[in-house]
Amino acid sequence: MLKFGTSGLRGLVDELTDQECYFYTLAFLRYLSDKKLVKKNNAVAVAGDFRPSTKRILVATTRAIDDFGFRVDYCGIIPTPAVSLYGFRRRIPSIMVTGSHIPYDRNGIKFNLPTGEILKKDEQSITEYYKKIAADSDTAQLFDKRGSFVKSFGLPETNWIAQREYVERYLKFFKPNFLKNKKIVIYQHSAVIRDLAVEIFRKLGATVIPVGRSKKFVPIDTEAMRSTDLESAQLWSKKYRPDAIVSADGDSDRPMLFDETGNFIRGDFLGIICSSYLKADSVSVSASCNTALERSGKFRRINRTRIGSPYVIEAMQKDQKRGYKRVASYEANGGYLTQKNLKLNGRALKALPTRDSMLPILSALALAGENNSTLSELVKLFPQRFVYSASIKGIPTETSARLLFKLAKQDSAAEKLAVKLFGLPAKVRKFDFTDGARMFLVNEEIVHIRPSGNAPEIRVYVESDTLQKAQNLAESALVRIAKLVQ
Repeated sequence: MLKFGTSGLRGLVDELTDQECYFYTLAFLRYLSDKKLVKKNNAVAVAGDFRPSTKRILVATTRAIDDFGFRVDYCGIIPTPAVSLYGFRRRIPSIMVTGSHIPYDRNGIKFNLPTGEILKKDEQSITEYYKKIAADSDTAQLFDKRGSFVKSFGLPETNWIAQREYVERYLKFFKPNFLKNKKIVIYQHSAVIRDLAVEIFRKLGATVIPVGRSKKFVPIDTEAMRSTDLESAQLWSKKYRPDAIVSADGDSDRPMLFDETGNFIRGDFLGIICSSYLKADSVSVSASCNTALERSGKFRRINRTRIGSPYVIEAMQKDQKRGYKRVASYEANGGYLTQKNLKLNGRALKALPTRDSMLPILSALALAGENNSTLSELVKLFPQRFVYSASIKGIPTETSARLLFKLAKQDSAAEKLAVKLFGLPAKVRKFDFTDGARMFLVNEEIVHIRPSGNAPEIRVYVESDTLQKAQNLAESALVRIAKLVQ
C-alpha cells in the first residue's frame, strides 16, 4: 500500500503502478488548483533518480500533468535539491521521482509546492483527493487490469537549466578556488549528483579523483552506513591521500563526507559544522540528532522536532515569523535546509528549504580552510559526542509500534522494562516520545528507538562519549530487539 513517509510518497515498485502514480499526480495538481496555488497552463518541473523503475514512473507523472492541462518542464536525472531549487525560484510546482535511500525494490514520488515542500497537512489533503479520483475515474481506455498504460508514452526533451542553476548556487556562494591544492575523492556509485559533484569541486579549484561509479543502483542510507562503503573509504584514503572523500545518497539530498583518514563524519555532526559556518541563529533538527548541537553553545535558538523534513520545515517557518534572520535546519541523515537567503563574506546564498547534500560538505571544507585545519582536526573543535545508528529491515511498522507502546506509561515499571528489553547499561533518567522512544540514561548516554517512516524497519540511534561505546550499545540493543520482534 502506498503512503507518505518522512518525505514523499513511498511504496514497493509493484504497488507504484502507472495508474497509481497517475492518480496521485492528478490529486497533487487538483489540490494545488483548488487552493489557487497554480494557474492555468502552469509549468511543473519534473526529475528523477537512477532507479530502474524511475523512468516508468516519470512517464506516468508527466502523462498526468499533460492530461491535467499543465506543461511538463522535464529537468532530467538530477538531484532532488536541484529540481526543487528550480521550482522554488520560479514559483512552480516540482515533482521528483525517487526512493531516496530505501531498498532497491521500492521507489517514491516527492511533491513540492511552488514555495516549498509539502507539509503533513498537504499530504493529508492530497490523499483525500487521490481517494476521490481513484473512486470516480473511468480509466478503462488508459490502463489495463494490472494498472499499466495500454499505450506507450515517452518523456519530453530535457531542460538543462535546473542542473546549471544548482551548480551556480555553490560557485556564487563559496570563494573562487577556495579548494585550490586540495585533493578530493568523489565516490560516485549511482548518485545523481555524481557528475555535477565533479564539476562543482573542479570549478572551486580542487583536484578531483572520481571512484566507484556503478551501473546498477546502490541504495545508500547515510544513517545506517554499509560496512562495504566504510571499508572502501579507508582504502581510498590510504591509496589517494585525499583531503576528503565525498558522496551522497541516490537522489543526492543526503551527504556523505569522510575526513582525510577515511573516517565518516555523521550527518548530524556535519549539520553542526555547517550551521557554525553559516552563523545560523535558529537551528531546527530532528529528535534523533547529536546533542553536541546544544553543548556547543553556538546557537541562539534550537528546536527539536519529529523526524522528517516537513517537521523541521514547520519549525523553520515559525522561527522566520519570530524574526530570526539566519534560519536553517538539518536531519540526522545530514540533509541541510535553509529558510532564508543568507550572506556570508559578501557572497549570497539563495534559500533552499529542502534537504541538500552539497552545502554541508562544502561548508565543512570551507570552515576547515578558515581554521587552517584538516577535517579530522575540525571535528575535534566541537563537543565530542558520538552517535551510531543501525536498523533491522523487514520489520512492519505495526510490530515496532507495539514494542514501543509498552514504554509509553513512562513510570518506574517502564524504566525497568526498558533496561531489561534493550540491555541498557544504566537507569533511564527520562523518556522523550516526540518520535519513537528516546531514553536519556543517568550515565549521559542516549538510546533512541523508532520505526522508519519510509520502509518496514526499526531504527536504533545511540549517543555516547565515544563512537565505540555508541556502536557497542546500538548493536547489543539490535540483537535484543531482533529477538523481540521476529
